[in-house]
Amino acid sequence: MVVAHDSALPPADSPELVLVPATPEERVECIKLHSVAFKGPLDLETYIARENHLVDQSLTRDGLTCWVLVDRNKPPGQRTILSSCETYRKKAFLAHGGHLEDIITHGIGTVYSRPEFRGKGYAGRMIKELSQKLDSWQMEKEKRTRSVFSVLYSDIGKTFYARFGWKPFPASHISLPAITEEEYRQGLAKVNLPKPRTLTADDVRTCMCGDKIIQRQRDLLRAASEESARAQVAIAPDIDHFRWHWAREEFYAERLFPNRDPPVVKGAGVDHTGVYCTWNRSFGETVDENTLYILHWEFDQPIGPTQTKATVEAMAAILRRAQLEAHGSNMAHVEFWNPTPLVLEAVALLEPTAKLVHREQSSIPCLKWNGAEQDLGNDVEWSLNEKYGWC
Repeated sequence: MVVAHDSALPPADSPELVLVPATPEERVECIKLHSVAFKGPLDLETYIARENHLVDQSLTRDGLTCWVLVDRNKPPGQRTILSSCETYRKKAFLAHGGHLEDIITHGIGTVYSRPEFRGKGYAGRMIKELSQKLDSWQMEKEKRTRSVFSVLYSDIGKTFYARFGWKPFPASHISLPAITEEEYRQGLAKVNLPKPRTLTADDVRTCMCGDKIIQRQRDLLRAASEESARAQVAIAPDIDHFRWHWAREEFYAERLFPNRDPPVVKGAGVDHTGVYCTWNRSFGETVDENTLYILHWEFDQPIGPTQTKATVEAMAAILRRAQLEAHGSNMAHVEFWNPTPLVLEAVALLEPTAKLVHREQSSIPCLKWNGAEQDLGNDVEWSLNEKYGWC
């Protein structure tokens, strides 16, 4: 379905415009429209197949909504898509005053307006309407009937979405180069690091997503809320999020490298320290854009200098193993977001000159907080602000 756009479109502030869930046919049309910006090295047919593959994952199967801004007077099949986006229903944690709740949030992605409609205010109108929609969207079966927060990752800087309530949060990363097998061995020997083991998807589920581990995340958030007047929130670092990212990398790997084995190494860990991480591979249009992203770190907060040293060395060993995996997967870099002080110490062991990059334009985590209207205070801290939450 391709609808020729109207010669006389309503202005962005028209009461005749409405934001509604797309029909299945309109969703495909949206994919065709935003493929120009987001398909990367894939052709259109394969990009549509990728989107259909991702929507069938456990994270998104029952929680993804494609939204379209249209003229309310035109029926589906005849209405022009003025702007579009997607929202992802996600499990999250909320802690306030020592109390913790399991809640639902939404992530926003694939915001797109076709070039000929830009500058007319349609994207802004869509985001304004979406802000109101998400307050109660898919909340019918929840204890809280109004959303506490929602997130998005801006690729157009920090100001546009802030106008509609999505405040920018820390956006920093470190990038390390891929390394060869010889460089890997030399690196471990040079600083006497432990040798990590690689993790399959099942290993990640066991080591990083078990009930006790998720409960520990809840307890840490609850404890933080006892020490701070601010509410604490986090997107749940669960296996569904990781599987969504892995489905994405596996789809690309199968199409781009059909003669290679699919990527089965999903992370690495040092068992005796309890330090683990999971990653995925992101394929760009050139090899230099190919990046292995650390999705999430899992570890106990060390107590005392001996445990701290062991934790930092385990992190360094895992990062070095990630650099080796990047090389073997045709990735140019390893990248991780918003590194903690412990991760920064680990990086210093490996690459003392590595720079912490503060992003100002791309992948800016932004959060809209509705807690003030729900007696949760005016301010919020976003914990576990890592790559796994990206959408």
